Amino acid sequence: MPDYVIISLSILTAAIGIIGAAFLFARGHNDDLARAEGDLANLALSLQERTDGVFQSVENVMRDVVGRIPQACLKAHEFDGFSASQATKAILVGACHSLSQIVRIDLVNARGRIVGSSTPRPMSDPIYLKDASYYRALATDPSLTLYLGEPMRIRATGKKVLTLARKIEDTDGNFLGIVVATIDLSHFEQIYKDHLRTHSQAITLYRRDGIILAHCPISERALGRRVWRPNTPLQRLIAKNIATLIRDVSWIDRKERVVALHPLAHYPGGIAVSRTVAELMAGRRLESRLIGFVAYLMDIGIEAATLLGLRHVRTGILRAASESYLSRHDVLTKLPNRLLFVEDLKRTYLASQRSGTDFALFLLDLNRFKDINDTYGHVVGDEIVQTVARRLRERLRKTDFIARIGSDEFAIIQRPIRGRQQVIDLVTAIQAAMRVPCTAGNTEIDVGLSIGVAIASSDGNTSTELMKAADIALYAAKSDSSSSYRLYDADIKDSRAERRALEGALKIALENKELELFYQPILDLATNQLWGCEALARWKHPTKGMISPLQFIPTAEESGLIGPMGDWILEEACSTAMTWPQPFKVAINLSPVQFRSRDVLASVKTALEISGLPAQRLVLEITESVKLTDEATATLKRLKALGVSIALDDFGTGYASMSYLSSFPFDKIKIDQSFVRGMMDSPDSRAIIKATIGLAKDLKMSTTAEGVETEEQLNALHLAGASQAQGYLIAKPMPREAIAAFITNLQGTQPNKRDEQAPVRAVA
Repeated sequence: MPDYVIISLSILTAAIGIIGAAFLFARGHNDDLARAEGDLANLALSLQERTDGVFQSVENVMRDVVGRIPQACLKAHEFDGFSASQATKAILVGACHSLSQIVRIDLVNARGRIVGSSTPRPMSDPIYLKDASYYRALATDPSLTLYLGEPMRIRATGKKVLTLARKIEDTDGNFLGIVVATIDLSHFEQIYKDHLRTHSQAITLYRRDGIILAHCPISERALGRRVWRPNTPLQRLIAKNIATLIRDVSWIDRKERVVALHPLAHYPGGIAVSRTVAELMAGRRLESRLIGFVAYLMDIGIEAATLLGLRHVRTGILRAASESYLSRHDVLTKLPNRLLFVEDLKRTYLASQRSGTDFALFLLDLNRFKDINDTYGHVVGDEIVQTVARRLRERLRKTDFIARIGSDEFAIIQRPIRGRQQVIDLVTAIQAAMRVPCTAGNTEIDVGLSIGVAIASSDGNTSTELMKAADIALYAAKSDSSSSYRLYDADIKDSRAERRALEGALKIALENKELELFYQPILDLATNQLWGCEALARWKHPTKGMISPLQFIPTAEESGLIGPMGDWILEEACSTAMTWPQPFKVAINLSPVQFRSRDVLASVKTALEISGLPAQRLVLEITESVKLTDEATATLKRLKALGVSIALDDFGTGYASMSYLSSFPFDKIKIDQSFVRGMMDSPDSRAIIKATIGLAKDLKMSTTAEGVETEEQLNALHLAGASQAQGYLIAKPMPREAIAAFITNLQGTQPNKRDEQAPVRAVA
């Protein structure tokens, strides 16, 4: 063999060896970078949620201040006088002291003058804020309702602050003024300082235009300047307003950093968490040099080809490693996610088949998690999830596997197991761990878990079948109030399959007009006369007979059929009410799903136009599950403007009834039947009913007590001052023809006498 061939082969072999070693080093290097990036992304997400929560708390205080402005004062000539009054001063002082991070709250009129303030000292001279950026923005941009101001320093105290300003509009929607909250920046700086974990780590709160609002470690020269240099990748990524990772040189310390960006969810800003590349690579200097050498050789080739720069290659490697890690892990808990869980479950199943060992699959679901999020906020919800994840991890062996596979769902692979008792022991340990309330902020919250378990040797021939068995067991556990866990059994019925069948039948029922409305009379306690009726949907299945609304209404909501069903109920009830010989009112329940997926205002207008029913005869009932967002509140106000009455149903059974009442001027409160049924035996029920009636009178609302079944209850409600009563004592729900006959019979009876001869309890 010629010498030049041998030399060429030797060089080629050496090159392959060097490249192979480089790739091995690079793989370990990329794994380290991916983990580090995952930590940065997790921290950025956590701080984004924490920061959003702070701003949300401040904005809630501002909303409360605006909500206290009487309707009559939402005019330019009345607003100044209201804002300058002592009563308003007390409101502003109280609002300012409700949160420690608020320094002051001011009311600014349309001309830019401060007309009300929480500061204790009276203003001797007028103060105008026309040059303030938030005034200029909110006064000139009709689409803008909220503005996040620049950081500044108060000369008198030296305190660093920023402003959150919200537009106030008059009754016609015109610009009336601004409510401004001044926020202490040290509150954010302390939060970020508490999360600094390494020497080179930095945390920045920035506005969407790049202005630095807070920075930790504290840097006076960074405050108020832009976080990016012009025409850089960082500037372009911040402009996109998406969560991402980037590698860039910081102008603050002139060091190359890996930066995790996460925009705020509800405000024009974001969080940047970074570490220097030098710190990330510490401990792997040999590998770094080798990678740098290979990168140098690649750079020569790339530059020679004039295709790409080395920086882009490095960024690509970094991003690819990050995406590989993040695609298989949950950002909040750092647990494996569903993708990695499915892969591991398949591997575990195949390994158990080869070795003859057994394992168990646990699926776990947090109870009432949506209620926790709705009541306490998503920040608290996330803290709960993290606490549950930690407690579950602490109960597992090193050989076990845990993943977060949904917002409130976890999966555990218990491997290996030697029998069912080992499974029961783990269930017992998990249940014991969850008996201790979870602490989020200053709140203790009881959190329950439902658990479904399937065992590989008996409950599935494949990993997919095993997953399905555990899922069926979990659903059975959630449906069983007497037990929080279930082991899969072939006799367990999958009620979801029944629900899917019910959904199909319900769709056909709507098309074939199998549904009908029943009407339950409501008694006016002051006059002992019929006040009106509540319309209630009923379904008579061709083969199954009457199906309870407790079954088909949730199915309609989950499937989206509640939209067309709700429209039909509105039109049918209004048309039926027009056939009654007297102008009684008709009450109709609205589903929260209708507010999210339907134009309720348009549906009501259509029903009124088709039937000819006067809007004053229609009452719409909602529960606290209808979240009073700005959009929902605006819809309810427009309905009231039509003349329609709005009632709050099932009062007292939710989580925030009092605050809910203060959010909207309801016309009526419906007292839940659970209180009425217990009122004769339970002092607590009587106290709740009495307090509710008193509250309604103070708020100029009427009350309807549901579930009245005895004369004792009716008399007690009358003495307590309830406005109306509804229940089997008055009359049972009845179809259209029966309610027409019922009303006709009432016309022939004597006033103020109950017809004892009627087949149902009638009122005249």
